[in-house]
Amino acid sequence: MTEDLNVQLEKLIKGQAKYQSKNLGLNLIISRVQRKYAANQKPSELLSCLEEIKAFLKKYSAIMANDVEALKKL
Repeated sequence: MTEDLNVQLEKLIKGQAKYQSKNLGLNLIISRVQRKYAANQKPSELLSCLEEIKAFLKKYSAIMANDVEALKKL
């Protein structure tokens, strides 16, 4: 995954950006990592959340291609 995507995902996790996907699974993981990070705002927790969402996007890359491109433009 690219560096610009990492920056956008960090903003998303921190709640500084909003994204609504047509994919329910992606919406659920976004809200899950946002809640997880909100409860514990440490750099290690941010890294954990970032790795979790990146793993999800990588695992389902075939159906997440459009979402990944949209996330890069946040």
